[in-house]
Amino acid sequence: MEEPNETAVADFPNGEFVFENITEQYENSDYFLPNWILAVYFAFVLIGSAVDLIYVLALLRCKKDGTFAIILQLVLADALAPFLAVVEILTINNKTWIFSQNTCQLYNGSEVLINSLQLWLVICANFHVISLWNLRQNEQARKRNNNPLTSCRDESNECLVSRREINIDYRRRKEDVSVAIPCVLVWFFCLSLSIPNLTFSSVIKTNNLSCVLVNNSYGYFIRILILVFRVIVPLPLLVFSLVCIVIKLTKSSLNDIKNILTKDISEMRLLLVFCVSLTVLYLCTSFQRSLFHVLHISFEDFYDGKEYLKVTPLYHIPSNISNKMSLTMLHYSCNTLRVVLIFCLLPKFKDLLRKKVFVCL
Repeated sequence: MEEPNETAVADFPNGEFVFENITEQYENSDYFLPNWILAVYFAFVLIGSAVDLIYVLALLRCKKDGTFAIILQLVLADALAPFLAVVEILTINNKTWIFSQNTCQLYNGSEVLINSLQLWLVICANFHVISLWNLRQNEQARKRNNNPLTSCRDESNECLVSRREINIDYRRRKEDVSVAIPCVLVWFFCLSLSIPNLTFSSVIKTNNLSCVLVNNSYGYFIRILILVFRVIVPLPLLVFSLVCIVIKLTKSSLNDIKNILTKDISEMRLLLVFCVSLTVLYLCTSFQRSLFHVLHISFEDFYDGKEYLKVTPLYHIPSNISNKMSLTMLHYSCNTLRVVLIFCLLPKFKDLLRKKVFVCL
């Protein structure tokens, strides 16, 4: 089979292709969606981004625990996602790349960084809440323990540990789980994945213009890294964390919470519900993107003489345009829907907004 006619490469110093007529438009093609539909959708996404910025302001002004620290990073990534939505949807709608070379590099690098961060931060939130739940349960178990070595009353002479030592122990009990190391690792891996895509992306012309990853000596290694750290490792972790949270929810009935009579446990249960909703939302809106990503990279042949690899998202997938457009719009709708989820289900977040942002209300 003949390969599509590619625009000749004039030169590629420092590993970068230089193509002629890089801003050529695909003028003979009809748009898939009318402008008013795109305008309504972009307004929907931008509203979510604006609310995300309000959330960022509130979270920056408060004393952050581990949960709020993860949510801060998640809403910051969501606030930047509209750039990806606009570029990708307009590319699908025009059936060709309509932006510049610099935008191609920025888009490919940002797409890997932002979408990887969103996935890994949801996983971090899930495991952090699981750790908090175990911590609270262990604390409640210690308080209910009748062992005379660890608990006694004033009139008891069977206690073998002084009252002062017990008080110091309870006063210094651990109330939160640090998220510093997991978050640093997440940012390290996501940046490590995005930098090669930022550096080695270029615009080429086959039947039309495409923003692709240049196939050089690092190409195969980049493809494997993207496949491992965006799909193979995180998705099983996401499902595993979801199963763990659901098990903990089913084991903790409302009657148990009433018997314990502690506000902490009821808030922890609400936090578990929030994480379940957060994970289900991601699976419903963005799981298909990872699935197509696997299929596309798996069937893309690096050794067929091509000098590029189309690892960029759904507009390269060999499917009809209606499927690509609907799946892409569904994926980027997740950012705005997550805003609603955080406001409604995240414990103490409404009070935080009122105190730190809407002070006069």
